Amino acid sequence: MTTIGFYGGSKIDGWRTKLGRHLDDFTLVDLMSPEGQLADIALVWAPPKGQLAKMPNLRGIIMQGQGVDYMMRDQTVPRDVPLVRLVDPDMSNALSHWAILAALDFWRDAAYYRDCQTSKTWQPIVQRPASGAKIGIMGVGAIGGIMAQRFAALGFEVSGWARSMRQIDNVEIFSGDDGLAPFLDGLNILVSVLPLTPATTGIMNHQLFNQLAKGAYIINGGRGPQLVEADLLDAIGSGQIAGAALDVFAIEPLPADHAFWTHPKITIWPHVAAQTNPKTAAMQVAAAITAIMAGREPENRIDWARGY
Repeated sequence: MTTIGFYGGSKIDGWRTKLGRHLDDFTLVDLMSPEGQLADIALVWAPPKGQLAKMPNLRGIIMQGQGVDYMMRDQTVPRDVPLVRLVDPDMSNALSHWAILAALDFWRDAAYYRDCQTSKTWQPIVQRPASGAKIGIMGVGAIGGIMAQRFAALGFEVSGWARSMRQIDNVEIFSGDDGLAPFLDGLNILVSVLPLTPATTGIMNHQLFNQLAKGAYIINGGRGPQLVEADLLDAIGSGQIAGAALDVFAIEPLPADHAFWTHPKITIWPHVAAQTNPKTAAMQVAAAITAIMAGREPENRIDWARGY
């Protein structure tokens, strides 16, 4: 029997039921319990630092979500044990929906019409067509690639930036350090779904903002530390950036006295753009567990050197 130690924000009973549809002969227990400490697999989200290193039977670590930056910062996580990130199609859909919602809210001037409703003013303005917007997706991997195609299907001019070159229908791809500047040039909307690595920390700064079209819009669904918050406030103040929709922050929960809360041109989402759905994620988790217990390489294993 495979013992799975569970730790995270989701409900353990929901995971137990959903995994039972794809796995035989397993038990799912609290990671912090005596039985959990002897588990073969850790199914976790942000476990206490040092906890995984104490597990003598640990054969695999599977994340309950997309991000692995928390694990990367914990030097006690065993590097010789496979670490698997979740790449759930339902999360890809949800994050795409959120980014499209934020982009359309900006491009179709929804804030202006909300103000008109508040003031009871009937004053239409000229509609901006989708074909007039250049949208760039930073991080066209499993999630960003789907997102880019969804934007393209709506008629936007879409480009993507990735670490290495790839092909996506109807999307112009730029890659590597040399490709970043031409990718950014003249974008009206920039969406980040990048993983957090040393190379992406602080990547959205004043230098990047100045390469975008004047009055561009920022959508961050990647990780909070990728955004230099003071630079964003300055760029909005100067008019270089029109505003931003942010789902992730350097400190979460966002402190009550943070300037973002009351800024009229910043929309705050409390890290809810794409939440894990055990119903759709269980199949992938079960496949990873099956592979690990059989001694095979699981899909979506993290490369510690790359950081994702």
